[in-house]
Amino acid sequence: MFMKFADWLVLDILGLSESTKLGAAAHFFVYDVLKILFLLYVIITVIAFLRGCIDNQKFKTYIEKQHRFKAHFLAATLGAITPFCSCSSIPIFIGFLEAGLPFGVAMTFLITSPMINEIAILVLASVIGVKITALYVVTGLSIGIVGGYIMEKLGFGKYLQEHLQTQTSCQCSCPKEKPTIKERIKKAFQYSNDLISTLWLFVVIGVGIGAFLHGYVPSEFFVKFMGKDNFFAVPMAVLAGIPLYSDATGIIPIAQVLIQKGSAIGTVLVFMMAITGISLPEMVILSKVMKKELIIRFVVFMFITFVLVGYFYNLFI
Repeated sequence: MFMKFADWLVLDILGLSESTKLGAAAHFFVYDVLKILFLLYVIITVIAFLRGCIDNQKFKTYIEKQHRFKAHFLAATLGAITPFCSCSSIPIFIGFLEAGLPFGVAMTFLITSPMINEIAILVLASVIGVKITALYVVTGLSIGIVGGYIMEKLGFGKYLQEHLQTQTSCQCSCPKEKPTIKERIKKAFQYSNDLISTLWLFVVIGVGIGAFLHGYVPSEFFVKFMGKDNFFAVPMAVLAGIPLYSDATGIIPIAQVLIQKGSAIGTVLVFMMAITGISLPEMVILSKVMKKELIIRFVVFMFITFVLVGYFYNLFI
């Protein structure tokens, strides 16, 4: 549907050809903006609706009975097996915080969920092999577990918005009125409308950058600056991923091209991690629950972690 619309608008109405740089960039832009905004709206609406089905209090009670390391491991595993991008995992993260789940455990879920999902793992394995994919999964889980633990120990939880810092869960046995399905659907659409209204511009900007690179910048340019011989390739790749938006599955085709053209695997993988883990649209959504002090600390911590991981991959793979 979106492809046909892009063909009609760019090729028929504007009279451009995909064989030209302008035509290729314009087609990429129209198709990806429509596809991403539609998928975002649908996914966020569905997740917001399903969020009402999750008994966060029961999950909190179970987690509190576990050893702290096991709690972080369970949160990371839950994040890995849920097929969510960053924008759709954040509502679950907010629900955990509102239920009173420990800050560090909730952060572990938030870090892990967008970086790893079962679909991306299968696709990635077919591109770079099972061994490297397994290493990527272990790395993603480790970053989530260690990151959540360290952020809690450093007291980053004090930088949550006030309503989450003072959030307490009702421990009484009083009956609670559950919203009707109609009410949950209405709230889900309201939530999606609010998020999309703040996200659409960043999606357009991100896709615009991608369209320019797609149409005007040859792959050899990236290969030259993303090879193992370039010491600054890893931090530059992480920085380049921040303004963009995609889920782990969507970015794999780009990663495949870069790797096939000779880019260092570690550099490409942390480029993927940056796009899925600390993208600008994600930070915009997180500003609803995090103060800027926490967002800055979160991004700096993840940036340093990704850079170290990239150098490790390039050194030993």
